[in-house]
Amino acid sequence: MKKRQRDKILKIVARQINSGDFTKLNPVHYRCIRKTFSDYIDTKYINEFRPWWYDQFDNWGTMKLSDEHKKFYDKSIQELQEWTGIDMERYRQYVQLNHNNEPKRQRKRKERKEKEQPIRKLRNPREYKIRVNKGNGPIWETIIAEPAFQYQGYEFFIAHYENRWVVSDRVTGARIIQDVRYKRAVKHAKERIEKYFEKYVAMVERFRQEESA
Repeated sequence: MKKRQRDKILKIVARQINSGDFTKLNPVHYRCIRKTFSDYIDTKYINEFRPWWYDQFDNWGTMKLSDEHKKFYDKSIQELQEWTGIDMERYRQYVQLNHNNEPKRQRKRKERKEKEQPIRKLRNPREYKIRVNKGNGPIWETIIAEPAFQYQGYEFFIAHYENRWVVSDRVTGARIIQDVRYKRAVKHAKERIEKYFEKYVAMVERFRQEESA
């Protein structure tokens, strides 16, 4: 859907919902609104919340993911309200009144066998150590990985676990980025280190001080 058409629908829906008129929306308008909201939150989660959460690695022991996720969601809803002009509390009431009890459409699909995607073999396997959270805090675990790239004297490696390609740094064993694709994981990890290099170096120095204390 074109941006101009979407914005027109947003104005129509805002006018109706904000006035307290909970008459069922045109199906096309409702689908547009749902997709707009879903795409907005999903994009912010992938591009903002997830990178931010991994940046907080050293604070995970004092933070709760569910609480932080709720803060992120509430903030996203507020931003959506400001952007679309739709009163989100009234929109929630509208959905509860008109759509919560709708039966889900079940599409008949032919059963097909899902082929497992082959995992790219490591060309230069070595033993590295990563830090993972285990109840009382992070511990070191040995993993088979291979060098991913170097940047200004710092080394980064990549391994396949938890069904993702994960790039970590050699000094702290912290996860930098994860992706289902090998090349994309390396590319995004390198971009992230280059962009936040000073912050990364500060984290490494803090880690070294704590380890030597």
